[in-house]
Amino acid sequence: MELKPYRAVGYRRVSAREQVEGHSLDAQEVHIQRFAEAQGWHLIEIYTDAGISAKKGSRRPALEQLLRDAKEGKFEVVVVDKIDRFYRHLGSLLWALDQLNESGVSFASVQERLDFTTPWGKLMLTVLGMLAEIYLENLRQETKKGQRQRARKGLWLGGIPFGYCTGLCSDCEDPNGKDYCPEYGNKNIGDGKALIAHPIESEAVKLVFEWYVTGEYSDRTVAERLNESYVTLSDGRQIPFRQKGRKNATKPGPFSRDIIRDMILRVAYTGKLPYVGMDSQGKHRHRKPPLEVLNGIHPALVSEEVFEQAQKVREAITRHPLTKNNRPTRVYLLTGLLYCGFCGGHMRGESSMTKYYYGDGSRTDRLNHCIQWSVGAIDIEMQVVEFIQSVIASGKEETDFDFLDLQLREIEARFRRAQELFLAGRIKRNVYEEERIRMESAKKHLRLTGVGATMASLRVIHSGMAEWNELSPTEQKRLLRLVLEAAWVRESAVVAVKPSIAFLPLIGELSCNIGEGGIRTLGGVLRPALT
Repeated sequence: MELKPYRAVGYRRVSAREQVEGHSLDAQEVHIQRFAEAQGWHLIEIYTDAGISAKKGSRRPALEQLLRDAKEGKFEVVVVDKIDRFYRHLGSLLWALDQLNESGVSFASVQERLDFTTPWGKLMLTVLGMLAEIYLENLRQETKKGQRQRARKGLWLGGIPFGYCTGLCSDCEDPNGKDYCPEYGNKNIGDGKALIAHPIESEAVKLVFEWYVTGEYSDRTVAERLNESYVTLSDGRQIPFRQKGRKNATKPGPFSRDIIRDMILRVAYTGKLPYVGMDSQGKHRHRKPPLEVLNGIHPALVSEEVFEQAQKVREAITRHPLTKNNRPTRVYLLTGLLYCGFCGGHMRGESSMTKYYYGDGSRTDRLNHCIQWSVGAIDIEMQVVEFIQSVIASGKEETDFDFLDLQLREIEARFRRAQELFLAGRIKRNVYEEERIRMESAKKHLRLTGVGATMASLRVIHSGMAEWNELSPTEQKRLLRLVLEAAWVRESAVVAVKPSIAFLPLIGELSCNIGEGGIRTLGGVLRPALT
């Protein structure tokens, strides 16, 4: 049986400098053709990258197409005039040879007299593939070490975030440099290693957080306001703010709500450096939680307090948007906190053309036939607020923190009871696990948080409730979440509350009944059972 000749392809390349110095693509092609003819191969195509370097990381369209065609089985062997036409970097060469080997494609070099189509050549290619795997794995590990070490020095990794630049003004290539930044073309104000605050972008970042923490703006409305704003330079010029776009994708222009969202979530603006690490393939773990948050050497544009406040506002807005159908919506202060005192279902914030109210979600979804009717939102919210204010008014200025230890003992006793019921087969494992998690969380807050943090929270509660009417609805909602974990309503009255860890020292002094789980009944009868 006569074997078909190999289908061969050639690859030739010259860099821009080599073109000037007279290196010829034609000469490479002649050598490739003669070699293929001498081997009895059928040369079907020659891939060409002209004016492109073969250094590590360079992008060569023809070579990329060659590797894709190899995977599709369009040929059996690749011929080059010299190995450095293919790759100059050893690691990249080994990687490319490994890719060809996986595709069942051999490799030959005219000048070095390498022919991997022979039995010994195939063995050599297999060995090279093994070396490539070892080399690349070692390279990944060394790269990880180098990047982690760089991060620990506080040096930024990856693309430069909006608000910062390298400070290399004399050779600036930043999209928001020429015809935008007042320092463009001037003497360098940075060393290129550490990021510095961009003269204009940094002001935009500060405004975004200043507006957002008020709780009155969404991502979209912040973007709209920023697009209408500008910075006034020392010479009187007014420069409108703009985002810098993405290289080879979008040009500098107006801000979108997606850009504002990413800015609000970027902890780097506090001077921190989030290290996300690399995956098993040596690539950055994009959009993954950071493995470490380190101190950076770049300047902070916002304080950590402002950043944390922005995250709390974002959480509140996510639960309840500021707008719906382009119209402002009401912020229901007890969403996620209010429950039905009869069936235990969530009470949802709802509205009609003329009023706002809370309705039993279980009844609305027809999961049961609870007798609880809808209650006016303003009335029920004021009952909760007045209760909290009465607790603060009747509390001592100096709180007895022995009560925290009493509360901890109650939680541990409840967990022991859950253990007994689980071992007796009276409750399921998921209920037992919930009690275990609840106990561990409470112990963490009561013991590890410490008296100082609890006192700080109490001061926030005191000052916030004193200025209640001056707070925005979002700030009011956030304050209630600091005070309470839950509240229960029956008919038109709040009958029980479950205070937060921070509020326990105050509410514990009142003569109200204490049920399981730390629930305080306010003159009503509410006994949530452990079932």
